[in-house]
Amino acid sequence: MSQNKKGIPSGVSALIIIIGSYVLMRYIVRPPLPSNLTNFFMMFVLAGVLIYITLDDRRIDEFIGFISLTSKQPLVWDILRKAVLVIIPLFVAYNVYSKEKVTYSPPGELFSPHVTPPQWVVDFKVPEWAGNANKWDPKHLEEGRKIYEHNCLPCHGKDADGNGPVANAIRYPAAPTNFREPGTIVQLPIAYVFWRVRDGGIFDKQFNSAMPGWGDELEEDEMWKVIMYSYYKAGVKPRTW
Repeated sequence: MSQNKKGIPSGVSALIIIIGSYVLMRYIVRPPLPSNLTNFFMMFVLAGVLIYITLDDRRIDEFIGFISLTSKQPLVWDILRKAVLVIIPLFVAYNVYSKEKVTYSPPGELFSPHVTPPQWVVDFKVPEWAGNANKWDPKHLEEGRKIYEHNCLPCHGKDADGNGPVANAIRYPAAPTNFREPGTIVQLPIAYVFWRVRDGGIFDKQFNSAMPGWGDELEEDEMWKVIMYSYYKAGVKPRTW
């Protein structure tokens, strides 16, 4: 089997052309080409590389030896080809995963942030210690703070302004709520807020919200305490029906 001792091996040249073409179309060209169009053009790139290699018996032998690790290569090219032979399966696996993973499409209906609650929410008797801001116990607020910082802060933010560390990643169907805005918890009866905290909105279209329900994670008094702290942190007081 003949080998090219000088210059870049044909296997490396082929990989550079293939990888370079993909990177050019996906990450350098602006605006980047859609994945479907990129894949279409990559078929022509692969065909062109294949034709170039198969036109010469020497290049065929050299290429097969390069990718099968049977040919001897300088240390740099040997490390490169082994690295590429590991990266390519990982890249293919990542693309398959990206296409198969669950994604959320925008809703077809108009988004309504505050839907009509069920009757039990309207009739719900709010505990006096939670519904009356004048009777809030500092101990309850402190317990609510710990619950809030552990569960709610990543989305709703340290200052209850909807600007938590992961808030930028949540934009469908709406960004995390800013409790300081006048159209949010200050407008809603506290029993309604309890309903939203308890049931969440991921598995039920009633809220069109990415917020999980905390009814299975927190006790009822814990939910009231974190609600109290949310009002307190936002600087507003709850209202009733």
